[in-house]
Amino acid sequence: MAAAAPYRTFLGQRVWPATILKLYFPFFISGSMAFFLFSFAHTKMMDSPSAKWENIVNNVRRDTARQKLKAAAGEYYEAHK
Repeated sequence: MAAAAPYRTFLGQRVWPATILKLYFPFFISGSMAFFLFSFAHTKMMDSPSAKWENIVNNVRRDTARQKLKAAAGEYYEAHK
């Protein structure tokens, strides 16, 4: 009869009496830090200063088109009163 192994086993693999949190807390912390730092960097890169000016130019163009349409509608209204 074979003697039992002098250490704990689980499914044929050696195991140590430690909790999951105790073993993996450095990975939990570093993974969380990496996630939030990459998220922060992504947000900062997406909020580029050039996008602000592109939005301003697009807003001015849109408002100019609206003003032209409004002026044309006003002229039409005055002509057909």
